[in-house]
Amino acid sequence: MMLKEILQNAKWKYLALILVLGLFIASVTTTQAVNRKAKNSKKVAARVDDKQQAAEQNEKLSAWDIIEMTDWLFWPFVLLTASGLFLLTYKGLQEYQEKSRSRWLLEQKIGTGDLRRVVRLVQTSQPNRASRLMHQIIATFNKTNRAEPIGDDINTYLTAERDSFETFNRVLGFLSDTAGALGLLGTVWGIFETFHAGKLDGPTILKGMSISLVTTLVGLIISLVLNMGATGIFAFFNRQLNLLATRAEELRQALLYLEMKQSRGNGTPPSPPRPEPQHEPAYAMAEKAVRRQPAAEPVFAGEQSGVVRDDNGYF
Repeated sequence: MMLKEILQNAKWKYLALILVLGLFIASVTTTQAVNRKAKNSKKVAARVDDKQQAAEQNEKLSAWDIIEMTDWLFWPFVLLTASGLFLLTYKGLQEYQEKSRSRWLLEQKIGTGDLRRVVRLVQTSQPNRASRLMHQIIATFNKTNRAEPIGDDINTYLTAERDSFETFNRVLGFLSDTAGALGLLGTVWGIFETFHAGKLDGPTILKGMSISLVTTLVGLIISLVLNMGATGIFAFFNRQLNLLATRAEELRQALLYLEMKQSRGNGTPPSPPRPEPQHEPAYAMAEKAVRRQPAAEPVFAGEQSGVVRDDNGYF
């Protein structure tokens, strides 16, 4: 009865209608808010995805892609990089081969009892820097039987090796300097293209600045790589050459000891000491001096006997 009376009352009908409309509006507003939040989250996610894709694209840029962005300086940079890496690889393998071949000659100190071992190693080892120098030292000693000239041979050989490496160092230094100069040239060229177009719009500025920055970056990277490679190989070469100089000096000292030993074995016994001179009286020394003078001869046959002329023409 009460529910029927309430439904029949017009006042309560309006209140129920207002409540239903309020619930409907609230539901619609809530749905829109949820949809708006979902859209915002999707936009944020899309932005994050775009950033991630851009980052992935930047991460996927290889060294070759960066070099391709250097415009007309692409092939000069490629040639410089290929030439420098080829020289570094060749010289590094050569020095490693020298170290492996001369390992048995340089790893142990050389004493007077190791001469036979050194000679055998020199004869049986593959050609290398250490075996050539020690062969020259032994040949000089066998030829002259002296260890003194060996020092000059060692200095001459080491100087020639350093000069040979200096040639490689100069070539690599030239390539490194050229890479840096090309990077600077690319910087100037990019700025020139920016202002030479006559209009400073966005694409023109970006193109010129990209050329400037990329060429400078590539030139500096190539120069640093070549300099670091040359420095590392020189340190390795210098360490091996100093070790070779030490072993050559040890071999010279051993041969010097052998020379002294041979000279003692083949030498004559020392002569007895001379007696000290004894002081004689003055008259005895004058008498000996008169006896040592030659006998005077007559100037001609008819001259009286006993009359002589000395060498100065006096009687």
